[in-house]
Amino acid sequence: MRDQIAHLIEMADHPAVTLQVLPFKVGAHSAGGPFTILRFSEPDLPDVAYLEHLTSALYFDKKSEVDRYLLAMERLSILAAKPNHTAGILTAIIDELEEEL
Repeated sequence: MRDQIAHLIEMADHPAVTLQVLPFKVGAHSAGGPFTILRFSEPDLPDVAYLEHLTSALYFDKKSEVDRYLLAMERLSILAAKPNHTAGILTAIIDELEEEL
């Protein structure tokens, strides 16, 4: 787990990545589970909402469906810690893990 968190810290500095931490105290989010918004550089390709399950995956490409996930993502980004705080939060988690050892 430590290596995974360290990798997230590295990725938080990548210019194409926005990484935010949502505190547990916020509770469950409106989308109900993990999801990904896929955006493509080709203007003809629509955004896609991607949901992965234990035995399958779902892809939503209808604008109305994708818009619901985009709204959920926007709400999550407002509730989450600011991106410039991510590395500090994750470093604190690593420090806690090392103290437990």
